[in-house]
Amino acid sequence: MIIGFINVFPDQSAGGYPGSNFGNACAKGYYTINGQNTTLLSSCRYIGPDITTCQNTYGKKVLLSLGGARPTNQWIANDQSAVNFANFLWSAFGPQPASSSTNNIPRPFGSASVNGFDFDIESSLDTPPTYNGQTLTDYKSRGYAKMIYTLRHSLFTQYPSRRFYISGAPQCVVPDAHLGTVVTTAYFDFLFIQFYNTNQCSARAAITHASQGGKNDISYTTWSSVKFYNKNIKLYLGLSGSPASSSLVNYHLSPKEANTVIRRFYSDSKFGGVMLWEATSSAENVVCGLNYIGWMKKLLNAVQNKKTINTNTNDCRGSGSKTCGTCPAMPKSNNGRCGSNFGTVCNGTKYGSCCRSVIIIPVHRDSSDVVSLALMVIVCHVFQAQVLLALLLHYYL
Repeated sequence: MIIGFINVFPDQSAGGYPGSNFGNACAKGYYTINGQNTTLLSSCRYIGPDITTCQNTYGKKVLLSLGGARPTNQWIANDQSAVNFANFLWSAFGPQPASSSTNNIPRPFGSASVNGFDFDIESSLDTPPTYNGQTLTDYKSRGYAKMIYTLRHSLFTQYPSRRFYISGAPQCVVPDAHLGTVVTTAYFDFLFIQFYNTNQCSARAAITHASQGGKNDISYTTWSSVKFYNKNIKLYLGLSGSPASSSLVNYHLSPKEANTVIRRFYSDSKFGGVMLWEATSSAENVVCGLNYIGWMKKLLNAVQNKKTINTNTNDCRGSGSKTCGTCPAMPKSNNGRCGSNFGTVCNGTKYGSCCRSVIIIPVHRDSSDVVSLALMVIVCHVFQAQVLLALLLHYYL
């Protein structure tokens, strides 16, 4: 799962610290350096404990995302800036060292540490920035390969018994304006491709192409043919979790449409699973008693197990509808967990009324190569704004 975002980069930030935005997960309050206010949030007391719970109790990987859609002026001045940025992120969000050598670096999540970093670079300026008199025409991609090299070869290696990850979230156009060259020169473990922002290469284009033909189609196959630096990279179908979370309402796919796209590319060796933007909208998008996260889990499980499932939901999308027609009714819970996150009900069971709704981190493939379900209790604090990519990790991490 991904937490976002570190959305202000040091070269544009007051005091040289990066800035952050974690939605409603933090109170107001920022770190200061040499008496100067920065844009790095300092009051995020629930995120650290929740990260630790996800990792230690449920075995989940948590990555911190850099960039995001706002602001649009993120860039890295040069290789030294890239190295410094990587070092800061590692000191602030990586494993907390026993020594006091980094005591002057803030720890927004306390002793909790992330399992890696995600690059969701979307900067866009009318005029390229200048630095020391030089116009940075390559500002959209500049410095990221150096950052990743530093993280992998100078910082991750400090803990040889642990595995850390690098991911990216490019747009669907190939090559991506920001990461197009970076993915061929730097080692990414996986890409969460955003197939919900750009018409000509979106997941919606796949559905339209299948029914009407035409030149536009989803660009997954083109992405799969890119000569990545990591030959074993995994690619994720990035879908919107609800109509409200895509740039246009019709970019969102129904469960039936998502099933069509998943089955089309599931056999590709680089296929990793499905990514949803974002957690809150996905959890609240309930169709036939099951939210969109649950549907994606259900679809992936079905194709993994070579089964077909009923995805006809047209009769249960009406406002206030309580019956699903051809959709099966939600079964009774056998463990006390219920609600749209699980697709079960507690009424009529020994557990009484439904009271234990939690967020799902759905599917991953474990060491025996069997699809399984993992759950994460968030205790109503973190990840309730659009600050999380809900990942369907469909291979073993």
